[in-house]
Amino acid sequence: MRERHAAVTRATILDAARRMFARQGFAATAVRPIAEEAGVAVQTLYSTFGSKQGILLALVDTIREHTDAPALWNRIEECDNPLEMLALAANLRRQILERCGDIVSSFREGAASDAEVAAAYEEGQHRNRDGIARMCTRLQTINALRPDVTSARAVDQVAALFSAEVYEELTGHRSQWSAAEYEVWLTDRLRDALLEPHCSG
Repeated sequence: MRERHAAVTRATILDAARRMFARQGFAATAVRPIAEEAGVAVQTLYSTFGSKQGILLALVDTIREHTDAPALWNRIEECDNPLEMLALAANLRRQILERCGDIVSSFREGAASDAEVAAAYEEGQHRNRDGIARMCTRLQTINALRPDVTSARAVDQVAALFSAEVYEELTGHRSQWSAAEYEVWLTDRLRDALLEPHCSG
């Protein structure tokens, strides 16, 4: 019962923090209002997460819970069809940004103002590029990567296309693309940037 109560308290604090970070930004959100929003004592928040930064880092960890990231990455790394591989990657990126874009934005904002968050953000970016590099290496292994594109340049292009800012620009109030339209566009752009003509369908 104690462990179940602790898990519920943790989830309640994370939900409250997520709402407040999205509403007013990470930097402008103080610990006490988060505790009040969650209906817990400030000390409970500190004992659970240690700091506001700890809450944000825990929120980032929940992205996997809200997406099919592990399963999709496994399928990408086992896939022999280059177009299917890129479609899976585009779907994964859509899931992350559609379901957890507010967390990604809070993490990015927090990194601009807090050294602890910035270090974690940099590590997250490094892991993201490692995943992209594995995908590009897979494309090269199955002879699908364009010969005029080096592996390093391929990683750079995918990382740029995966940028949260690109998603926000296309699906924001000025452009108003749907997430599904973004996914189709991203698949097409990945195909154009990476694949040999004979692999482009």
